[in-house]
Amino acid sequence: MLSQLRRIVQDVAQEPVLNNALAGLVSNVKNALNTECCSVYLANYEQQHFMLMATDGLNPEAVGQVAIGFSEGLIGWVGQREEPINLAQAQLHPRFKVTPEVSEDRFSAFLGCPIIHHRKVLGVLTIQQGESRVFSEDEESFLVTLGVQLASVLVHAEMRQAASQNSKSPQSTGQLQGLPGAPGIAMGEGFVLEPSSDFDSISLKKVDDPDKELLRFYKAVKITKAEFNRLAERMAGHLPPDALAIFDVYHQLLDAASLGNEIEKQIHEGWCAKSALKRVVEKFARQFDDMDDAYLRERGTDIRDLGQRVLNHLLDTEQRHHKLPEKVVLVADNVTATMLAEIPRSQLVAIVSLKGSVNSHAAIMARALGIPAVMGLDELPLFHWQSKRLIVDGYRGQILVAPAEAIVAEYQTLISEDVQLSARYQSEMHLKAQSACGAPFSLMVNAGLAIELESSQPAYTDGIGLYRTEFPFIMRNRFPTEAEQIELYKKVLASHSTKAVVMRTLDVGGDKALPYFSIIEENPFLGWRGIRLTLDHPEIFLVQIRAMLKANIGQGNLHILLPMISDLAEVDESLRLIKQATFELTDELAGTEVQLPKAKVGVMIEVPSIMYQLPELARKIDFCSVGTNDLTQYLLAVDRNNPRVAALYDAMHPAVLRALHQMSLQAQGLQLPMSICGELAGEPAGVLILAAMGYNKFSMNSSNLAKIKWLLRRVDMSELQLLLPEILACQSPKQVRLHVQRFLDQKQLLNQLRA
Repeated sequence: MLSQLRRIVQDVAQEPVLNNALAGLVSNVKNALNTECCSVYLANYEQQHFMLMATDGLNPEAVGQVAIGFSEGLIGWVGQREEPINLAQAQLHPRFKVTPEVSEDRFSAFLGCPIIHHRKVLGVLTIQQGESRVFSEDEESFLVTLGVQLASVLVHAEMRQAASQNSKSPQSTGQLQGLPGAPGIAMGEGFVLEPSSDFDSISLKKVDDPDKELLRFYKAVKITKAEFNRLAERMAGHLPPDALAIFDVYHQLLDAASLGNEIEKQIHEGWCAKSALKRVVEKFARQFDDMDDAYLRERGTDIRDLGQRVLNHLLDTEQRHHKLPEKVVLVADNVTATMLAEIPRSQLVAIVSLKGSVNSHAAIMARALGIPAVMGLDELPLFHWQSKRLIVDGYRGQILVAPAEAIVAEYQTLISEDVQLSARYQSEMHLKAQSACGAPFSLMVNAGLAIELESSQPAYTDGIGLYRTEFPFIMRNRFPTEAEQIELYKKVLASHSTKAVVMRTLDVGGDKALPYFSIIEENPFLGWRGIRLTLDHPEIFLVQIRAMLKANIGQGNLHILLPMISDLAEVDESLRLIKQATFELTDELAGTEVQLPKAKVGVMIEVPSIMYQLPELARKIDFCSVGTNDLTQYLLAVDRNNPRVAALYDAMHPAVLRALHQMSLQAQGLQLPMSICGELAGEPAGVLILAAMGYNKFSMNSSNLAKIKWLLRRVDMSELQLLLPEILACQSPKQVRLHVQRFLDQKQLLNQLRA
């Protein structure tokens, strides 16, 4: 049963044309369950109906013609109830709807199962039979299991088909919905960087020049055979002859009489080399997987390994042919800092990260650079994005693929309006950061990427509120030396020489990995990260603290920030090591006239446990900085990188806002300086709520600073304080946003915050 399920799902996933995939699906299900009819209906939310998309047993002429309303018939009932409906005599049920076009009079038994993806009903899968009987528990379980597995495959297929449409007419533009990662709109060409070379990432497509694809395949096979010869020679003295025989088997499989012949046949039928390879390898591997003999089943692994090697060489030659577009929309499974470093900033216009969500590190980097980003589109294969003309709408999380010229013109107008709004904000950058009634604010920048220091306009900011020291670590292939760190930190401190610079100690782990220090954990966000890692490695922590303290000589504006603090003992141990580093440097400087300035030390409030220890904390440290990104993640128990639960992650959640309000009141009572350095500070709605709570020190990406200053100068603190009780009484993030939008609309500010 399991192998049947796997085969059915794989067949749907392999077929590039959705209608063909669905036609194959209903036939396979009908045969697997030995029933008389199987049909699939897909939901159309614009038209509010289920459309019959494929059937094996009903009238084939009804496909694409018969629509059943969401509240009509047994199909609508399955969709409404979101659970299976199993009936022995469907015609007698009050919800049964007579639809003459489908010719289902001869069927009595009915079993319908919803296909659901991320709480949304995508469609209904049904089986029917002439005999009046209730389908068995095994048959119902099979259909339910199939529906669950089909959900993501169908989304994948629909997105793939939408992305494949061209721009021959205004109706043909493919529109994909992801998650808004960074605001803004941009147009450019998709460029896949460091693609994962696995068959799951390959989207099937046909080409017009099969001869060219054959040559590419032959070249990849030649390289692969040469690779096997080298491997066999290298291992000849270490492996027995029977083990070395696997390389001969691989050679034979690649010959024309075996896999090679099948792949050539697929290419002659119009498939590109990658697609042909995928279709043949998965077909043969699946046949071996289904065999009873354990030895033969293992050959499926050999087939996949062989196919993977050929695919790697196909991709290598393909990548060498791709030139960097003039306007790059960077597409990757998960965008990293090293990827950003490979694209000239002058050419990078947008980011598409197939994994991750609104506050994954890729999104944070995009906002830091001031370029739009869309996240969470992992249902679409990575290679499908290469060289496609794309419009990236970071406001709404939408991507338009191969847009028509009329749509391009509309978005060009929006981009122009965005530029005009940005110029309006920039025109007030030189003015004081204060409310309309004169209440002062301190606006600082988050930094870490070199580009940010170039664009942060230090003359018009109050310093660096968060310098992410991990980026210099991530960008190297080893831990940076003390001397390298000193040189870098000196530049950062000097860039805001008369203002505070808050340097966070190394904060890796979670979704920030060091290429030379691998951390593999099942729950990385709850694991070995931040201060937990550096306290376990004092040799790393002490070198970094020494470098910071040395760089601060002659400056005196250093503030040290400790990340991921969850316990007071971690604060005590960190302070002990900072004290040790200070004593060491004091001894080194003894006998000289050089003075070692005292650095202020603060704690990042991002783990909920430390929120309840503020009184004790206030006696040990100089300041606090609230990281709303991780605080939200931990309060709501939501992995901010997981698109499946991305909708649950929201810093506007009432629980998060109430926690921030309580901390503000407590910090004021303790006279403990507290700032906000999370993404919430850079959002117009977020900064208004935080200001209403009493926060007056915000650190944000430099791209947001002008807009936030412009907005704060147009609101009165008394107005915000009247708004606060309404906000704190809200029961959902949606209500919170509606209240803030209403407030901005009343002040005629809403339409001036985005095009």
